[in-house]
Amino acid sequence: MKYWIITCLLISFFAVSCSDEDTDPSGRITDISRLYVSFEEYQTNTDGVPDTNIRIVRKADSSVFELDSAHLSMARGGGVILFNPFLKSIIQASHNNEVQRDSSIYVTTVQERGQLVNGGMMASPWLKKVRGLAYHRASDALFVVNADGERSGIFVIDRPNSISQNRRPWKQFFTGDLNMWGSAYRANTLYVGKQGDAPGIYVFENIVNRQVNTADSTASLAPTRVLTIEGARNLYGMTYDTVKNILAIAEHGDGTTLGTGRILLFDNFSGMASGSSISPSRIITGVASQLTQPVDVAIDARSSGQFIYVADRKNKILRFRLTDNGDVTPDRIFDTTDYGTPVGLALDSRDDSTLPQF
Repeated sequence: MKYWIITCLLISFFAVSCSDEDTDPSGRITDISRLYVSFEEYQTNTDGVPDTNIRIVRKADSSVFELDSAHLSMARGGGVILFNPFLKSIIQASHNNEVQRDSSIYVTTVQERGQLVNGGMMASPWLKKVRGLAYHRASDALFVVNADGERSGIFVIDRPNSISQNRRPWKQFFTGDLNMWGSAYRANTLYVGKQGDAPGIYVFENIVNRQVNTADSTASLAPTRVLTIEGARNLYGMTYDTVKNILAIAEHGDGTTLGTGRILLFDNFSGMASGSSISPSRIITGVASQLTQPVDVAIDARSSGQFIYVADRKNKILRFRLTDNGDVTPDRIFDTTDYGTPVGLALDSRDDSTLPQF
C-alpha cells in the first residue's frame, strides 16, 4: 500500500509539472522547442489595426524554421519578453516609444496545446524603459530591469501571474543612472548587462532578501561588483543556459554594416563570474554570420539542445549551432521584413533535463 501511494504521488507531481501540451497520445512526455518573438511595431498598417506583436516558431529546432502562428497581446508594440514553464505564461514589456506611450507589463497565458490568452497587466510610471526580465521560481518573483536615466532601477513583482494595474511592485530598487540592458538569474544572483563605457555585466547578489523601506517599498541599490568584458562594445540582450553553463550576449555592430554584429559566448560562465574581468570563449561574427544589429538571444536549454537563436533588428531571426565560433553561416535564417522588427526572444525548450534549472 505504501509503495502504491508513493507511485501515485510521483505520477501527480509529473502531471502538474507537464501540461497536456507536453504529451503525445500515448501519454509519454515529448520535447518542446517553441520560440516566441516580440515585435515592436504598433498600428503601422493603413487600416489602423494593431500589428501582431508576438509571433511563434512552434518547432524551432526542426528543419523547417519559420514563423507559423501569431498572437496580439495588449502591448502597444512589444519589447523584451520572457517565458518560464512554471509560470505557464509569457511576460512582455511594451516598446513604449515617443509615439505610443505604454509603460506596462503584460501577462499572456500559455494554455493547452500552446494557445495564448491575454491575462493581467501592470502599469507603472517607473516602467518606461524596460530592458530586461528575469524570474525566480522559489520566491515567485519577477525582476524588471528599467533603464531610464536617474529613474533607473530593478523592480521586483511578486506573483507575476496575478499582476494588476493597481498593484505597485513589491520592491523598488533604484540604481541611479545605470545604463542597463538584458538580464539573467541564477543561484540568487541577478546578472544585468552594462552598456556605455567599459561594457560588461552588473552583478546583484541576494536581491530577493534585500530590505526596502516599509513606507514606500523603495531602497537604493548598487551592484555587488562589475564584470568587465574584454573587447565588448555595445551590449544588448543576454541569456544564461544553466544546464550547459553557457552565457550568451548580443552585441550591436556599427548599426549598418553587415557582419559587424556579434554574439559573445562564455563557456563555463559560473567559473568566470567571481572575477572582475571576463573574456568570451567564442564569438560569432563576420559577413557570413549576417549579424548587424543583434538585440536578443536565446539558447536551447535542454541537455541535447543544439541551437542558439538571435533576433536582429535588421529584420532577421537567425539560428546558429551552439558550438559555432567565428565567421560562420547561420544554420537557418528567417526574414521578418513582412512582419516587423524583432526585438525580443523567449524560448520554451523543455524535457526532463531542464527541470532542475527552473
